[in-house]
Amino acid sequence: MLRALFGQLLGLPADQVPTDVSFVELGADSLLLVEATEVIEDRLGVDVPFRDLLDRCGDIASLAAYLAELGVSVAQVDESAVGGTTVPAPETAPAEPSPAAYAEPSPAGYAQALSQPPDHGEAASLEREIIGLQLEVMRQQLDVLRGRSPRPTPSAPPQPAAVRLSPTGATGPVEPAEPAEAASSQALGPYRPIEARAGRELTASQLQHVKALVTSVEARTEESKRQTARQRPSHADSRMSAGFHFLWKEIVHPVVADRAEGARFTDVDGNEYVDISMDFGVNLFGHNPPFIRDALQAQLDKGMPLAPYNALVGQVSELISDLTGLSRVAFQNSGTEAVMVAVRLARTVSRRRKIVIFSGSYHGTFDGVLARGSADPSRPPGTAVPLTRGTPHSMAQDVIVADFADPSAFDVITAHADDIAAVLVEPVQSRVPQVQPFGWLRDLRELTDRLGIALVFDEVITGFRLHPGGMQALSGVWADLAVYGKVIGGGMPIGVVAGSERYMAPVDGGLWSYGDDSWPSAETTVFAGTFSKHPLAMAAAHAVLRRIKDEGPGLQEDLGARTERLRTTVNTAMERAAIPLRVERAGSLFRFSFGRGFAYPDLFFHHLLNRGVYVWEGRNCYLSTAHTDDDVAFVAQTVQATVEEMAADGFVQTD
Repeated sequence: MLRALFGQLLGLPADQVPTDVSFVELGADSLLLVEATEVIEDRLGVDVPFRDLLDRCGDIASLAAYLAELGVSVAQVDESAVGGTTVPAPETAPAEPSPAAYAEPSPAGYAQALSQPPDHGEAASLEREIIGLQLEVMRQQLDVLRGRSPRPTPSAPPQPAAVRLSPTGATGPVEPAEPAEAASSQALGPYRPIEARAGRELTASQLQHVKALVTSVEARTEESKRQTARQRPSHADSRMSAGFHFLWKEIVHPVVADRAEGARFTDVDGNEYVDISMDFGVNLFGHNPPFIRDALQAQLDKGMPLAPYNALVGQVSELISDLTGLSRVAFQNSGTEAVMVAVRLARTVSRRRKIVIFSGSYHGTFDGVLARGSADPSRPPGTAVPLTRGTPHSMAQDVIVADFADPSAFDVITAHADDIAAVLVEPVQSRVPQVQPFGWLRDLRELTDRLGIALVFDEVITGFRLHPGGMQALSGVWADLAVYGKVIGGGMPIGVVAGSERYMAPVDGGLWSYGDDSWPSAETTVFAGTFSKHPLAMAAAHAVLRRIKDEGPGLQEDLGARTERLRTTVNTAMERAAIPLRVERAGSLFRFSFGRGFAYPDLFFHHLLNRGVYVWEGRNCYLSTAHTDDDVAFVAQTVQATVEEMAADGFVQTD
């Protein structure tokens, strides 16, 4: 049964699945192993922890023995084989090719590797210790196993001479190398299991490079690390382990800020950073802009009553409606909550239950959208499976996953039209900002109109950052509902659902007037929130929206032009040096995109941090109106210096 299970997951005949080769060596990535544990639990009623498939149950034989120890009987296995469900194959994403040899990573070995200066004589020993669990998909091995022709890849990165990067020059858009990072996000969205990754073999100079970087960052952020370690026993936060790797375990921690102003912040160790994360894209006007600070102080002076209505609520609603063209507005506390409400409204109006989302999308952490497409060819197109443990299969049953910016999505939607309440789409996905499919969006609008399906734009990230009217105004495609957050709150928590009267009526029963016989006659659904319309959030939003309306589209156009200068400067230098790194952008949203041959992109960001440029763990980047041309030049210079240093020690293979 196990050979059949893993054969189906890996795309191999059951009789070709060896019993004594580790799942990792067979090409199993973390997502595949998580799904395997779920199928085993569904079929046999036994919970095999994900980590056990990396260790004590790392191959078919040891897993079978483990199940036998737990009392799984032959009869149970036989029954499962007859009545079990089809094993869904996970949608794996291509990533950096890896060596064929893997071994359990040794924390002690990593500590030794980073604490002693290695020479060439001990490099082989250290390499054996750090060749561990490379759980990102092993493209070349999977290609071989699935009968594809593998691309030739050296077993270890070469040692090129130091690469000197050329100064900036003006060019048109540069086509990026295929980004492994972007491909991974397509499959995994916001969810990525923690992996004790080690990856390819490192040379002595590469080990010394990592050691020097870790030592420098650790010294620079000593107080941030101390505070993180102190709070870990009481405070659970995924960001505390984001990007974990034994090679740089000692610097896996958030940077703790002390104060922030404009385009910069200072951490608790006294280091100043040029911030290109801008609080996940919230700060269109930089940190602590005076006009928002004054608005907040004025509200604080009046108090913060929650039950009585705040006088600014109506003004904020009118500004949103005026800028977006959507007639009615409701408030929540976050983008996640706004998505939940938008989906509920669409289902209430349509009396249908399914929603469509797209590959690579991110719509917050609501269970109802934490799904991904199944790659099992025996399942119908659009079949969804849970993205993560803890999300019930029943939630994914009401989700259809189609391919973003692909005409095939229209066939999937048409096939299920009678059951679909809403199509939920990021008009530009933040992880691939260079993909701006306006024509496809227009066709999607026409299709949903014809089929009577609500079109919902998720503009939590793009809204008000790319244009005062958001992606609707830029694309000329108008949604039935749209959700907003981040920029609109001016740093305060906020979520917004805006839409036509038809779809917003279930919030309050619809429009009615005084002095006549009208009444809120529309069918209603649950809508509430203690802190929605918080007085401070309304004060900040009012100040932000007034500024955006007063300055008009020129604000975003100027900011986009500054971001384009950054993109052109970096991409020109990278192209001239044949470095597989590019900046991709949409307006003032941008990402660093790494092609194959750029090993350990996480090291790149640790280098930026060490040189005074801050990028948060999710890696989406933003410029604000507070960033000057000097700030942009500093970021570009820091990127170039970082790549030169990494290339000198063989972490970058030139194109």
